[in-house]
Amino acid sequence: MITLLTVLKLMRAPAGITAMSNILAASIITSQANLRWDVLLLIMASVLFYFAGMILNDCFDYKEDLAERPQRPIPNGDISLKSAWMLGASFILAGLAFSFSYSVVSGVIGIALTTTIFLYNGFIKEGLLGSMCMASCRYLNWLLGASFVALSSESFLLALPIFFYITGLTFLSKQETHARNKNSVVFCGSMLVLTGLASIYLINVVFILSTVELTIAYSLMFIWAMLMLNKLLNVFKAFTPANIQQLIGFMVIGVIPLDALIVALSGEYILSLLILALLPPCRMLNKYLYVT
Repeated sequence: MITLLTVLKLMRAPAGITAMSNILAASIITSQANLRWDVLLLIMASVLFYFAGMILNDCFDYKEDLAERPQRPIPNGDISLKSAWMLGASFILAGLAFSFSYSVVSGVIGIALTTTIFLYNGFIKEGLLGSMCMASCRYLNWLLGASFVALSSESFLLALPIFFYITGLTFLSKQETHARNKNSVVFCGSMLVLTGLASIYLINVVFILSTVELTIAYSLMFIWAMLMLNKLLNVFKAFTPANIQQLIGFMVIGVIPLDALIVALSGEYILSLLILALLPPCRMLNKYLYVT
């Protein structure tokens, strides 16, 4: 019998909260904080797509997990491979239903997101291209949130920080089992620099800020950059699988404060705190259900 705990482990449930924060951040910025109840349709679609991606990842990686991660639900025998495939497919279909129920544009983004999920999990997982493919999933998830209103050229720019962030995170995550390539830390750091530069572009070109707001924006970015630099330096000094896994877990959950940061950079300080409020429950759940 398949238990709820097994399904939650398979989905990497805590990380689903980071998908919610993507939708909230994008919809807050693009709608100028004019949220409506139907944003819940996009949130539901996003979470279902995310969980589907996690499940399908384990389905495609079944043979590898037998050797390297036998504690995962499928190789451990807690759920059959067939049942996991069916569950993942069901979540994909449900995600598409929710996205199309909001709008045709959201539905088309849902189809693009579904395609990218299958491309990453089944065909383009390794190297830089694989990392960019995973980042494209998050990029499209941000666009799904931006589709809360009519998409514009600015909508595609808003998602750039999350794209660079996830590219670096994913590239580094390939080392969490064997820790063979220390240069992956340097690459991850370079992607975080691009994350910062993309955010600076938003501050100066996309968002219309006062002098005081610009000061606050750069101060918040400095704090974020120093925190990330400290984490990367610690892993560079002690490049071990355990330390890499800890950093990857930190960075996955760190999607929430990054989303909150981008919202704050736009001048929506109160709503950025609303997104940041998702961080404690995510961290709490991570104590019992890992995000990686």
